[in-house]
Amino acid sequence: MRPHRSYKHIMILLALCLPYCVSLGTSSIWDANEAFYAETPREMLESGDYLAPQFNFGPRAQKPPLTYWIILLSYKLFGVNEFAVRLPSALAAIGIILFSYGIARMLFGPKAALIAAAITATVPRIFILARRLPIDILLLLFLIGTLFFIVRAVLKGGLRNWAFAYLFAGLGFLTKGPVALIIPGSACILWMLCGRRLKLRDLYPMIGATILAVIILPWYAAIFLSHGWTYIEPFFLRDNIGRFASETMGPSRGFFYYFPVAMIDFFPWAVLLLCAFYLLRLYRKTEQPIRSLSFGLPLIWCVFSFVLFSLSKNKQEYYIAPIYPVAAIILSGILDKTIKGKRASDHSQKDSSSGDSSETVEKNSPNVFSPSCWFLGFALSGILLVSLAILAPYFFRSFMPNIHIVLHYAPSIVLAAGAVILIWSVLRRKLARCMVGLAATLWAVYLMCATIYLPELEHYRPVKRFCRLIEKRLDSGDETGYFRTALPSMVYYLRRPIFEEYDAERLKIRLRSEKRVFCILAEKDYNYIADDKDLETHILDRNPRFSLRFDALFNPEYAAGEDLFLISNRADIKSDSSEDRSRS
Repeated sequence: MRPHRSYKHIMILLALCLPYCVSLGTSSIWDANEAFYAETPREMLESGDYLAPQFNFGPRAQKPPLTYWIILLSYKLFGVNEFAVRLPSALAAIGIILFSYGIARMLFGPKAALIAAAITATVPRIFILARRLPIDILLLLFLIGTLFFIVRAVLKGGLRNWAFAYLFAGLGFLTKGPVALIIPGSACILWMLCGRRLKLRDLYPMIGATILAVIILPWYAAIFLSHGWTYIEPFFLRDNIGRFASETMGPSRGFFYYFPVAMIDFFPWAVLLLCAFYLLRLYRKTEQPIRSLSFGLPLIWCVFSFVLFSLSKNKQEYYIAPIYPVAAIILSGILDKTIKGKRASDHSQKDSSSGDSSETVEKNSPNVFSPSCWFLGFALSGILLVSLAILAPYFFRSFMPNIHIVLHYAPSIVLAAGAVILIWSVLRRKLARCMVGLAATLWAVYLMCATIYLPELEHYRPVKRFCRLIEKRLDSGDETGYFRTALPSMVYYLRRPIFEEYDAERLKIRLRSEKRVFCILAEKDYNYIADDKDLETHILDRNPRFSLRFDALFNPEYAAGEDLFLISNRADIKSDSSEDRSRS
């Protein structure tokens, strides 16, 4: 590739990574999995025990320790704060984009590499993982890194590439367990059986087993010698086998649950991915893409991962995230081949004085490279962008009603402008411009989310402020916690154990005790507690909270009914005017 093109690619990649890097420390810890991965390394840092993960000052045996260690290192470098929690996730997202670029470049060329990077950077689920779920974005990094070195090893050979593939797989195992070995190992073996291009000895299995053992076994051996089966048995039997085979470990959804999930999480690229699969099916009539490295290994990776998690009894929407960067690579390859075929055909028709050259192009470029299917997909994507532009103001009015009115409509303007560019490019039959227009629109929306809407969302996430109010009054003998609303970030902000109560009678017993009790709960639960005339409770603060429920999208009473209350059982607590305010 020419030097000026290299600089162009670098600038585009830097721009694609920008939404993942801005405003990392401006929003509080999410009361979901992020709280566990923020607090556990903080407790490691406080106790000096880097071996045994703990949360709420008790054992946390659900996951291996690598995510905790990475965030712990970030704490040591940048201090204990939200920025340090999210920096590893941002770097992981950048790594995923770059690995997607690298794989597509090896398989299809530099233009396809840019397409793959642009698609990967604008996948909604990857953006959400990078902002909320450190463990899953790190797992995705190690999985796509493993695939990168497998592809490189197949194309270029050499022990070094296979060693790096095993290294990334081992790091993935130390992040989230056996799935980091099952997905790449099964995909590689199934492709070998279909393509018959490699033999088992070509994978250096003994060296690979040694590398995996060196990475994985030391922590498990050390934790077993120190704590017995406390950390090992729950992880393998409950968090892995139990989640896969038992409905008691979480939400049980049907086999086809991931079909609509993939359409939403890969929006709007899922529409174009259907076009790519259709064209691959036509391509199958002249070639055997499943046996090729370019399409076979990525296809098997996606299909195997999708079926594996569809068979699991416990399903979470982010489980199939390992599919999305690889789907982006497949999509980039087919799109790039179509663009090249169209340009060759246009050039031949323009410059040729007879029809012979055009006939030659048609013979060398079969119907699979016809752009008509793509234009239909991009047109449908434009219609979907218009639909989103119409729905966006209703979304903000329902879930963030108090933000400035301009912010209700800003995304709609961007989406509508992107839709116009997209449909105009379709009408002009400019396939490359369609791709650029769609990617640029999504990139602009993600950048707005990171720089504007996530900071604005803090008005609807009051837990951090509640904890600051509690800290001003908290004595060593006091109790604090939450009732029927999961707020694990309280541990992170209070730096002390909290109670997690779900039984109303037990909470009443706590509030009647001699101890001073602080509790955060939803408005409807407070009304139930306050109905007990023998129970003394005092509201210290209240605030509407953000909770995404689409069934309430058009319900104007939704925000008022979702207030969080900070209460106490002691009358001697005086609240200033800022704490007495009531937000609706």
